[in-house]
Amino acid sequence: MRRNLQLYYVYTLLSSLPFTWTTWFAFVASRGGNPGWAESAFHLGILLGEVPTGVVADLLGRGRSMLIGLVLGAASHLAYVLIHDTLTACLLLGLTGLSLTSISGADTALLYETASALGGEDFARRAMARASALQMATLAAAPVVAGWLAERHPVAPFVAHGAMNLLAAAVVWTMQEPARHGGASEASAPDAAPAADAETASAPGAGPSAAAERPTGPWAHTRAAVAYLRRRPDLLVMLAFAWVYDAAASMVSQFGQVYLPALGLSLIGAGVVFSAGRLLGAAGGWVAERLSGDAAGRWLRWGPLGQAALILLAGLARTAAGGAALALNEGLDGLVYPLLSARINRAIPSERRATILSFQSLGSSLLIAAAFPAAAALPSVFGIYRIVGGAFAAAALAWALARQRAARAAEGR
Repeated sequence: MRRNLQLYYVYTLLSSLPFTWTTWFAFVASRGGNPGWAESAFHLGILLGEVPTGVVADLLGRGRSMLIGLVLGAASHLAYVLIHDTLTACLLLGLTGLSLTSISGADTALLYETASALGGEDFARRAMARASALQMATLAAAPVVAGWLAERHPVAPFVAHGAMNLLAAAVVWTMQEPARHGGASEASAPDAAPAADAETASAPGAGPSAAAERPTGPWAHTRAAVAYLRRRPDLLVMLAFAWVYDAAASMVSQFGQVYLPALGLSLIGAGVVFSAGRLLGAAGGWVAERLSGDAAGRWLRWGPLGQAALILLAGLARTAAGGAALALNEGLDGLVYPLLSARINRAIPSERRATILSFQSLGSSLLIAAAFPAAAALPSVFGIYRIVGGAFAAAALAWALARQRAARAAEGR
């Protein structure tokens, strides 16, 4: 399993070089396509595939699901040269979104279960923060390289991205499937969780159940996962907040390709800002790896409010301060998101982890698919940031107050 963990970090390095991340928007527009509709097609692909591929990852294995997604993703990126209008852009971005559904959830579950087997849940939380920091540091290089590649040839970033997917698939091919354990168990109450996580340690509905009668069919497996969620309102709250969190992060990141040039930056200049944000995100992941107990709980509770304030600042600023706000938001994301992800994973039983994590991606994709066309129709990207920042601020405040009430209730017991 230790070799598995080392290979996972290599996989993270290779899969965190999305050279298309900062170039696809301009590329689609230059080929006569509508980027807003293309982004919606991307998330429609996620909507169609997210839950079925989560079930596949639970029933057939994390590694197999990841291999399918990586190979399909490589094929879609290599085919971007065929884009010449909105329809072809929608078809290929939809295929890219579908490929990601086989990876998301499966790779998180593989990491969590591998790390849990090596050192328990606290080690798993630190491993997830370490992987996040590595991902952010790698992503810092991608935008600058992508800008350089795009200036050499518009299709070059997509070819490079496809090649990275194939290399990542080769690494995943050599990995072992982890044993299914770690996280909440339907056969054991969550009161066994560490006292430091008291906010979720006594969630209702997580007591003994018929875990021995584990369903094996895809439909039965999905229904069992939904039934488990209905017994865990605390987990539903975390997933609902993750929907909003992921949607806001995607909107801020993707429209950054329009926002930064609106501040007067070139493609390479925008890449530098993106890279600075990812380096700050890597630093945030490094901090998250070292947090535990009450400190981790406080950052998870109040950190999103700080992010919302920075997004609002970006919407109000028309100077370099806006770029700085985006970079600082990435830094906070690098700290907060690993804590949120680890908390969600800890609350999910291993045998249903990938399926329930797919519900998280499904919800955020629904929000994004609805929001992107509307946002793309707005006359100013600054207005988009103000609306996203305001909506996220409301969700972050509700989240913080709910977490604070849960913590006080736990202290009262």
